[in-house]
Amino acid sequence: MPQHLTPCIVMNGNAREAIHFYEKVLEAKVLHVQSYGEMPIPCPDSLKERVSNALLRIEESELMLFDAPNQHSANGVTVNDKEEAPVLDSTYQAVVALNILIRDVEKTRRIFEALQDGGKVIAPLETVPFSPAFGTVTDKFGVTFILVTQQPN
Repeated sequence: MPQHLTPCIVMNGNAREAIHFYEKVLEAKVLHVQSYGEMPIPCPDSLKERVSNALLRIEESELMLFDAPNQHSANGVTVNDKEEAPVLDSTYQAVVALNILIRDVEKTRRIFEALQDGGKVIAPLETVPFSPAFGTVTDKFGVTFILVTQQPN
């Protein structure tokens, strides 16, 4: 059994943008960001600015993100004498759902509204038997968030 589980989102070259977005929307604190160029191993120039690993803290939880260097494509090759940046297939979306437990209905609404900007509502934010504000939304990065507001005591 794992001692600690940290979700990790594999991004399509837009991890830095996602980090800034989650800082704002989820009030995440950036604990660490490292690019491929900062790693002690060689990499193509086109990959050097991409995120090799990032760690965010969202209240008591952690979230990792990184830009996939070469998934879903034949990358890392030279094309027309130029080194091409490894990218994912344009149809690739991060595959993960994050369940966030929130203590305040207004905070849930604020987060839900911000996440749906450029994204897609899966289940509208509404009162359900187990939560005064529950909804599911996929953000503009393809990450699905399940927002659950705790019942008042």
